[in-house]
Amino acid sequence: SRLVPDPHSCRLLAVLVFEQALCVMSLLGAPLEEEELAELRQIFPHFQGDIPEEARYWSRSDLELFLGSGGQLRPRETAKANVPTCAFLTSIRLQLADDNVSKASAEYRSFCRHFKEREEVHVLPSLAECALLLRSPKPADSLRRPFVVGCPKNWCGAAWDMEFWKREYGDEGWKCRARSPQFEGDLDKHVGAAERLAIDTSVSEYVDYVQVVQKMDPKCDVDNSLAYPRVALANWQPFAGKARSLFESCWRDLLPAGVKDLTVRWIKMFAAMFRLDWLDFFARDFLVTLCPAGSVTRLHCENHGAHVWFSQIEGRRLFVLFSPQTVASGCLYEEDGGRCDGLEGWTAAASPVDLLYPSEKRHPKLADAKAQVVVLRPGETLVIPSGWWRYSVSLEASVTLSHPFWNSQNRKHIVEEFKEAFDESRMPPELQDMAAQQIKQLKGTI
Repeated sequence: SRLVPDPHSCRLLAVLVFEQALCVMSLLGAPLEEEELAELRQIFPHFQGDIPEEARYWSRSDLELFLGSGGQLRPRETAKANVPTCAFLTSIRLQLADDNVSKASAEYRSFCRHFKEREEVHVLPSLAECALLLRSPKPADSLRRPFVVGCPKNWCGAAWDMEFWKREYGDEGWKCRARSPQFEGDLDKHVGAAERLAIDTSVSEYVDYVQVVQKMDPKCDVDNSLAYPRVALANWQPFAGKARSLFESCWRDLLPAGVKDLTVRWIKMFAAMFRLDWLDFFARDFLVTLCPAGSVTRLHCENHGAHVWFSQIEGRRLFVLFSPQTVASGCLYEEDGGRCDGLEGWTAAASPVDLLYPSEKRHPKLADAKAQVVVLRPGETLVIPSGWWRYSVSLEASVTLSHPFWNSQNRKHIVEEFKEAFDESRMPPELQDMAAQQIKQLKGTI
């Protein structure tokens, strides 16, 4: 007798053939709606199990395959081995699904468009002027303008790429964010869940995630912006943790030669006054940022009037810089904010403007802004003076070491950095008064 195939089996076979022809797990740019999920359940009534949360980010054919197989075949099991995934990427997608996020952050989508449409990524047509920052053979005598210098030939940090951090300190944990640094204004209702995305992971899992993203979406295609969302492991403090011994052995060699930095002198004074470990306090200001291509650091200004330098270890990173004079003209529509919780840092001054595709209606003055730009390459250090604003975005998988610092030009501001070490809300009034008096005395000494 002739066997009559079950209609559901025929549909499953067709989906399997389709998957083999494509040989790829096709993730949609937006999650499946509840109506679509309900419709597919009706097509496969024999499926009685639960649909996993991450299924909202599968393609329709992926979900049909799952339902038609009774939940036995998931997309990753039918895709070729060269289509990778990882635990942290799955966690991000699940978080986006839980938050009902249907599109990536506006900052990232703007960069995707910029990366695709403009051959020279350092050119920003929205600005009145976009001058290339020239490389310098040696540091400037005074920190009035930003400059780029090369790292020493045998610089100790040159080997600290992603594989180094994964191999040596992969079990260290950190909170990764879609938007960094934190800003108090992000708590406003108009800021979407995509911008507020924050999720914990280990360094090892994060490096795996970067490798997947770089393999599957190196060109930052906006159609992949939810399938391969960008989050940065930014402002990590490894030297205040398990990497302390490494820091203790080489911190002097990390500092750019010829750049005047008196931070250690004043931190030792502060630590002696309050009986703190000066090296631990100092180590917390040496920050490591890991990220895939397309990770954006918002337009903001360094806290507490600090100068800051960035040494690029792996990949290229675009910086757009604005002088204090430009900011004073109101071109950046700057906003002030208070302190935010979390070790991964915060900013007291940020700008809401989209530098790449600004709104002429909301931010018309941006067209008058003048900027300096540089694509920082491995083995180079960018030094930014106090009061300058910056925006940056990684053009490739990137590792950057940064350090805020103070010298005679901005010394009056370092006391604000010291004050941040105290949580006054948890201190009794008498301790608050005592700390305030000692800080005042230290400020006078400095």
